[in-house]
Amino acid sequence: MQLKHVSASTPIRSVPTQDEIDALGGGKTIRDWEARFELAYQKCKDQNVTLMGGVSPTAIRFARYLRRAHGVYPKDLWKVQIMTLGSEPGINTRREPALRALYGRVAIREIYGATEGMLGQQRDERRAWVPNYDLFFMEVQTRSGIKMMHEMRPGEMGSLIVSTPVLPRYRIGDLIRAFRPPYFRCIGRERWWTPLRYAWDEFITLNLGRL
Repeated sequence: MQLKHVSASTPIRSVPTQDEIDALGGGKTIRDWEARFELAYQKCKDQNVTLMGGVSPTAIRFARYLRRAHGVYPKDLWKVQIMTLGSEPGINTRREPALRALYGRVAIREIYGATEGMLGQQRDERRAWVPNYDLFFMEVQTRSGIKMMHEMRPGEMGSLIVSTPVLPRYRIGDLIRAFRPPYFRCIGRERWWTPLRYAWDEFITLNLGRL
């Protein structure tokens, strides 16, 4: 539905259309996803594609499908300038080498969304996103108690609590890490090992907390 609004309200033309994607059904098997990938390839192979958006792991699977099924990578077909991606932590760090190997020297911009809406997005070259405070009331459960999200100190972590017109104070289950204002990252789901995995990913990518 969000894709329909983008196509209707902005100059951006979405290919394939949401109706064409929906016509394939909502299956989740490998065959279902490959049918969507093939539709995207057939509709876009002769187009000037400059922007790609969606789910980060799916973008990688799509590129690998193109190589397997058609012998090409996305960078062989299009000159993609920007990718807006979400759904997992580490898009700008852990996933960046694979994305650029498959799609070329694209600008990667992270979006942070949930069922409740688009909670934040990367607004510049710093590899973190900025919350949409004008749309949502955001709090975090930290070790020192519940506080407003903008009150978090750099390096502090907490569990995100979002209030929307429909869901007041809904604890999403994501762990948020604050950087210098106004930047944040979602480092993963609320599990005891998530901070350890985040620290390991920062180490192996030599990112070490850099924006």
